[in-house]
Parts: sequence; structure tokens; C-alpha cells
Amino acid sequence: MKKISWSAYTKPMILVLFMVILTVLRPASFLTVGNLSNVLWSVSVYGIMVCGTIFVFLIGGIDLSIGSLCGLCAVIAVRIIRFFDYTNTGVILGIMAALLTGIMAGLVHGVIITKFRVPAFLITFATQIIFLGLSMILTGNKILSCLQPELFTAIGMKKILRFPIPIYLMLLIALISWFILGKTVLGRYVYAVGGNGPAARLSGIQDRKITVLAYVFSGFTTAVGGIVLASMTQQCMAFTGSGYETEVITAAVIGGVSLLGGEGTVSGALFGAVLMGLLNNGLNLLSIPSTEHGLVKGIVILVAVGLDAMENKEKFQNWLGQFQWKKEKTKG
Repeated sequence: MKKISWSAYTKPMILVLFMVILTVLRPASFLTVGNLSNVLWSVSVYGIMVCGTIFVFLIGGIDLSIGSLCGLCAVIAVRIIRFFDYTNTGVILGIMAALLTGIMAGLVHGVIITKFRVPAFLITFATQIIFLGLSMILTGNKILSCLQPELFTAIGMKKILRFPIPIYLMLLIALISWFILGKTVLGRYVYAVGGNGPAARLSGIQDRKITVLAYVFSGFTTAVGGIVLASMTQQCMAFTGSGYETEVITAAVIGGVSLLGGEGTVSGALFGAVLMGLLNNGLNLLSIPSTEHGLVKGIVILVAVGLDAMENKEKFQNWLGQFQWKKEKTKG
């Protein structure tokens, strides 16, 4: 009989219980179409981002730069729109430039990690600072507004059937990611590389190409998130995407995505993003000070990662052993 993975259910159950409690405490304001629409709208940016970053998590990687890259893509889009005097041509060029920036950033990450064997943590930590610095240069460390044209503002604000466009974009990208991971050979290779890299290489899988593609897709969805965020706020600044890497990682681990690689689904990650939105919404409805929100999220991440390590104890020990071996080799 197959053993039931209780920790896979424990993580979402914690926040589901919170939702039930919140519904009892705030029945008039929580379970309404307007509030749920606002929740989905508020999580759409990092919901879009997690649908691409999950590829990086599944291969056992990490990308700490997505918050800064999100901000940089937003800045590039707005700067080009302003340069072309808020015309529709500027919007198209701005979006294309932002998407290209995200793709190139992912490509650089993937190539450096695979060719030069630089740990993903170190390279993305470095590029996080670089992207932030570029954003500060492009904005002059000022807030740049972008209230027009409608072609741009509609991306983040226009509603279709009472729900804003970003929600539909989030679902579309989630569907694409789900199809790639669940219905294609590429998806099976991604899980294989994250589940057992050496075995995947022995079976003929080109793990380096898979790693590069994972980071490229992560960069692409991050760029989409940056464009949507700039449209939603109708402005940009250097710190526009600050903190979004935390939201994405939190959503992933709550949704059952293993940070050790090889386990997780797009639906789970998206579920985690929605639950994080409900958590933020609940904290606001309960009038909990914003200064305490970070503490709550940090506890949620700690609990989720702890449960993940318990569920994948053998994989965690293997990863720790490999890390220790690399450390001793470096000292030698």
C-alpha cells in the first residue's frame, strides 16, 4: 500500500484553516466576489512569476534575482514608453524590450551556472544587486509615472467579466507551464534532472541545456510580471519588485514544491500563491500592522521548508553530503 504523504497536505491545510477562521471573523467582507477578485489581482504578479520559477526549483536551483529583475523589466518598459511620448508604438517596443531583458538575464544565469559551475545562489545573489543598480541608474533613483496610453494601463487595470486582465494572464501562463511539465518530454527531463541529476546524465539527458532553459523561462515570466506590475501601479522605480522573490519562494514551498528539486506542480505553486494572497488579505482585514506581516510570512516559510525536509529526509541528507564534499574539496 502506498504511503500517504501527509506533509504535502499539511502545508495548504494550515492556511485553509486560517481561511475558515477568517470567514467566521469577517463573513461580510471576506467571502465576496469583489474581495476575491482583489485577492487574485494582488497575487497575479508573483503568481505569474512562480509559474516560470518553478522550473528552476524543480531542477534543484534557486533564483534570488527575480525581484530585482522584475523591477528592472518594469523600469525598461516604462522608460521606453515615456521615450516614445506614451504612444502605442512605445508600448509595444517597451514590452518587447522588457521580455528580451528577462530572457537574456535567464540565459546568462543558465550559462554561468552550467559552464562555469558557479552555484546558483551566488550568481543570482550577485545579479540581484546588479539589476537593482541598473534600475537605479535608469530611474535616477526617482519614481517614473506612466499613466498612459490606455494600451499599457489596460494590461493591469481593465476588467473582463468582473476580473482584471492580470488574472487571466496568470492562468494562461500557468496553463502553458502545466502543459510543458506534465505533457511534454521537456517536462519529464526537468523532473529527472531535479530528482537525480547523475542518473539523468547517464540516461542521456542533457542536463545543462535543461538548466539553461529553466532559467530562461524563469526570466521570461519574471519580465511578464514586471510589465504587469508597472501597468497595475502605473509607475516604476528601482525598488518596484523588491521582496517579490520572497513571495515567489513562499508560494512555491506552501504549494508543495520541493526546494531540493524533482517534486512539485504548477497547480500546487499557483495554489500557494493564492493562499499567500488570502493570508495577506486576512492580515489586512484583521487590522494586523504591516510591520508584522513579514514575521508571519517568515514563520510560514520556516514551517513549510521544515515539513519539506522531513518529507524528503533522504534527499536532503544526500544534498547536504554533496555540499559538504564540495566544501572540503574547495578547502583541499
